[in-house]
Amino acid sequence: MAWPHTLPGTHQGEAGFPGRKWGGLLLMLLLALSPGVQAQTETLDITALEQTLRQQAQRQLDDYLTLQRWQANRVDYQVWLAPAAAHLPPCRQALGLQAGGLYRQPWGRRPYLISCGDPQWQLRGRVDVSVFMSVWATAQEIAKGHPIQVADLVAKELEVSRIQRGFTPASLSLLEQKSGRRLRTGQLIGELDLQKQWAVRQGEGVLIRAGQGSFAATTRGEALENGAIGEGIRVRNNSSGREIQTWVLGKGEVETRF
Repeated sequence: MAWPHTLPGTHQGEAGFPGRKWGGLLLMLLLALSPGVQAQTETLDITALEQTLRQQAQRQLDDYLTLQRWQANRVDYQVWLAPAAAHLPPCRQALGLQAGGLYRQPWGRRPYLISCGDPQWQLRGRVDVSVFMSVWATAQEIAKGHPIQVADLVAKELEVSRIQRGFTPASLSLLEQKSGRRLRTGQLIGELDLQKQWAVRQGEGVLIRAGQGSFAATTRGEALENGAIGEGIRVRNNSSGREIQTWVLGKGEVETRF
């Protein structure tokens, strides 16, 4: 009696079914295609999360530059996530992003706490923001009280996120402003190097920065007094209608202190 036809390299099992080798391969294939197995191996989309952090940092920087009426020549963003990100499951809700620290300028190292509610997890991340901008420096020595002229200025492109002292973007005019002190040749010119000018004027809208602990928040208000950088002025909070004491940080920007 003739044997039933078999595949090359296989042996015939009971009732004409494939041998154990082919049965094992079939079982592995079915398991790989099982939705339950796929769900267990699914992980967080790292690329999408990095893009979300980058966009958040970019929005904060754009808002700040618009408020100050500054113009950046170039901006670089470097995103870092804690290694645990590679082992986290995808979030089935919108991610929560909480900016850490109290920073006046939205550049340098910006930490974030990333959280998910379903399933629950938290993750540390940061964005290193490098901003390159043309700023004013002195082309020659300037005496105290001297009205600044075109010949007194030279524009330099610098990474302002690394500058430790005050500076003035070259997109802003310094002509006819008077120096508040003697300035050396090649020195960057900040607002404190000039005779006092109002950074905030009565009746103007201001950005209020409020911070306590590790995190900060912002809201809008109206200045009730004129103020130069570093001075304390009263401001009305647009959200609550309350008058609060603040200190001037820069043009159109104040902070509360706890």
